[in-house]
Amino acid sequence: MTREELITEIRKFRNADLSDGMDALGLVDKGTMNQKMRPLRPGMEFKGYAYTVKLLPKQDGVVSCTSVEQWREELGKGCGDIYRFVDGITEKTAKDMVVVIDMGGVTGGVWGSEIAMNTMIRGISGAVIDGGCRDSYETNLEKANVFCTRRTFVHAYGRVTFGGTNLPVNCAGVLVKAGDIVCADDDGVLVIPYERAEEVLMFARMQLEDDIKTRGEHYRKLGFKPDETLSRL
Repeated sequence: MTREELITEIRKFRNADLSDGMDALGLVDKGTMNQKMRPLRPGMEFKGYAYTVKLLPKQDGVVSCTSVEQWREELGKGCGDIYRFVDGITEKTAKDMVVVIDMGGVTGGVWGSEIAMNTMIRGISGAVIDGGCRDSYETNLEKANVFCTRRTFVHAYGRVTFGGTNLPVNCAGVLVKAGDIVCADDDGVLVIPYERAEEVLMFARMQLEDDIKTRGEHYRKLGFKPDETLSRL
């Protein structure tokens, strides 16, 4: 399959089906992010290819500012360093992209309402952050697709520094490589190694086909109207 064909197929399936496909290949829990990784709001689902970002704990000190102008300058310098990874997100590269960030255990909020809109304009599918998201209310109003391990009002400034992109990163207990397939829904985040994705799909299809058939029969007996969950395929 081409990359576009592959992600189109992956998006038909629930994380439950895809996880069962991983299990069938003996990859039990290999791609399952831990339960700290949660969506900012319910009903969110996205899938795409990982664009990995490594942030490192900042080692040097910060400036104690004495004026608004000085603070504006220092904040600009800090953000200019931290957010260098945004340079790799363009209208050409962002299609089917999920930004995956490893903050190295730092609690600051690297994602928020401004960067959410900035990257949405470029066309990303979503963001998965082992670290903080702030401005949660505004970010949800924007319908931004964000999973994170914590919410905070604390900025990333003064706490992390840029460590590189498209490197293997550890995100909520899972090793994620650039180009791996990141699948997020209400149940959590699953990472499928790119090289195993077509195998996973083979078993996931069996799971979903069986589920649709069985649940369809239950719907009929219970008098439920068919819904979109019965027509994913």
